[in-house]
Amino acid sequence: MFKDIFIIALNTLRMHKLRSFLTMLGIIIGIMVIILMQAAIEGLRKEISTEIDKLGSASFVVSKMPAFQHGNDWEKYEKRTNLTADLIPLIKKDCPDITGIIPIMENWNEEITYKNKKTDRKAIIIGASDGWLEISGYEIGEGRFFSENDYLFRQNYVVIGTTISDRLFDGASPVGRYVLIENKKFLVIGEFVSKGTKFNYDQDIIACISDFHYEKLYGKSRNIDMLVQAVSTQKLSAAKDQVIMSLRRQRNLKADDENDFEITTKDEITDKMNGIIAVIYLVALSIGGMSLLVGSIGIMNMMLVSITERTNEIGIRRSLGANKVNIITQFLIESVLLSLTGGTAGIIIGISVSKIISAVSSYSTFAPLWTIATAFTVSLLIGISAGIYPALKASNLNPIDALRQE
Repeated sequence: MFKDIFIIALNTLRMHKLRSFLTMLGIIIGIMVIILMQAAIEGLRKEISTEIDKLGSASFVVSKMPAFQHGNDWEKYEKRTNLTADLIPLIKKDCPDITGIIPIMENWNEEITYKNKKTDRKAIIIGASDGWLEISGYEIGEGRFFSENDYLFRQNYVVIGTTISDRLFDGASPVGRYVLIENKKFLVIGEFVSKGTKFNYDQDIIACISDFHYEKLYGKSRNIDMLVQAVSTQKLSAAKDQVIMSLRRQRNLKADDENDFEITTKDEITDKMNGIIAVIYLVALSIGGMSLLVGSIGIMNMMLVSITERTNEIGIRRSLGANKVNIITQFLIESVLLSLTGGTAGIIIGISVSKIISAVSSYSTFAPLWTIATAFTVSLLIGISAGIYPALKASNLNPIDALRQE
């Protein structure tokens, strides 16, 4: 019996292919948006977690500006005294629970020259101290990075990204050639492995020089951030307190003065990013939810129209012995088939588009199985909820009145 009802429902939908497709469109779009956004969000979460994990669980960042700003407080933070590299030895002396400090030195929108060629004024000059490469996420593709002797003898060396290499050397090896940064000659000793573009940011347009030469080019008063490594995760809180006390003392802050610098831990960054991702997800869910609502209304409307068109058929089936449960089952199957087909199409399209995005860009997307299962379940529930009222209405038709219907 159920098999016969299913075949009848399927044939009914086949008879109205265009109408069925247009009805499913809202479900397809809604499910596709949810799958796509979830894949993008999971990819974003994975990328952020990977970058944050490089900081280490026992590390924290000291900066002039907050990692996340709110409102119009930019001028307040900008007026703060710069954090400079000459504070590092003083902090190390005052803080027994830290093992090291890596200064983060960056100067954006620079120009690098080789003979008659030059880059756009978009290059990022990095002042790299010992330990920078391990936390940066960059790898050496050709040549080498700075050695202890390079730092000791303050060599004029530079390691460049592939974007700079391609623009200046047209695919030839850059190692052993001299380039100009701020009219000062630097010997290229290495080239980074390409990291591609991420979030519209070219990660390969960087040039790494030693922290000593960075300060020579741009001065020692330029603001820097500091990555501080505590002895252990258990000592992280104590190390933070020691750094705060040391900086307050160096900057002559009074007891009632607030800190004019920021301390940010890995967990704080993770919590903040999770909050931002949650907001993005809610927005995406709202957009997808609206589309699903429109889709469910479309399914209900189609089923109600179908009742009007098939009143005589319902009367004939009732007169031949079909009971109310049979009629309800038939209309529910039609509704669920519409919704599940639309949901399945949305899942397939969403996953396919996310795979294409991953293939053509350096941004990885990932749709977890629970998202697919949830999307399928939501499609099923929409089919049932959108079909229950039309099914009940069809089953309650008077068989005699239905047979009279032309």
